[in-house]
Amino acid sequence: MKVEDIVELLREDRPRVSSGFIHVWAVFWANFKIFLSYRTWVVMETISTVASIAMYSFMGLQVDARRMALAGYEGVNWLSFALIGVATANYLWMCISRLSHALQHEIREGTLEPIVSSLIDMKAYIIGQSLRGFLVSGYFMTGVLIVGIYILKAQLFISLETMVSFIAVIILMIVSYIGIGIIAAGLILVYKKGDPLTFLFATITEFLGGVLFPLKYLEDIPVLYFLAWLMPYTYALDACRKIMLTGATILSPQVSWNIFILIVYAFVFIPIGLRVFRWGLNRIRYEGTVSTY
Repeated sequence: MKVEDIVELLREDRPRVSSGFIHVWAVFWANFKIFLSYRTWVVMETISTVASIAMYSFMGLQVDARRMALAGYEGVNWLSFALIGVATANYLWMCISRLSHALQHEIREGTLEPIVSSLIDMKAYIIGQSLRGFLVSGYFMTGVLIVGIYILKAQLFISLETMVSFIAVIILMIVSYIGIGIIAAGLILVYKKGDPLTFLFATITEFLGGVLFPLKYLEDIPVLYFLAWLMPYTYALDACRKIMLTGATILSPQVSWNIFILIVYAFVFIPIGLRVFRWGLNRIRYEGTVSTY
């Protein structure tokens, strides 16, 4: 946008809009246009995604099919198993880290203070940023699945029932974790940095969630096995694999239990996340550190 356009925009006498939906849409659309403007980044990330899936396909050549069968995945090849893990893990952390990265960017560029002092509702800001993350992350997850299914010939159950069930579980997975993302954003408001903690949490979650190996391998280490089933991602990934690898649906008993656990986590983490974010916002306002970095 040119300087003249910005000046003209500020001169316009428009009534203030108090609708929360309008605020959410404004935040989402502004950030989505920024995403579309970085065409080179989108292309490079797409190529990187395709290359990573190709790498996993070659790693699968070293996995004995009998070991997959002994782990409870009879007739499932490792590529199909890992494809679901990689796709869901990348989608989850691109969505969850989006809000914290956006806040760090606003702090670093000195634009957080105008946002906080404006009439926009910070809840609308959180939702708008999150929706943008969901859409952008969905683009890469779709690319991973398309490459895996149609190019690398991963053996997945593709039907209307399984796709609807898969999408429903993905939505519940994000809802169950969005509170953690809001907690991270609230801490970043105060401490200005949060990437190392977020990266560590993501790494631990992917390891204990069994992205690249069956969780049965952890049964010999009871502490790790117990911690693995404390995380909502473990239940989400288990449900996604049962849907896409065995043809189950959200109505199947083995999937319904996972969905129930994800709903419980959502009711626990979201209120906590909102309280932490409100605490962080009130603290930087009180201390006058909104614009500091």
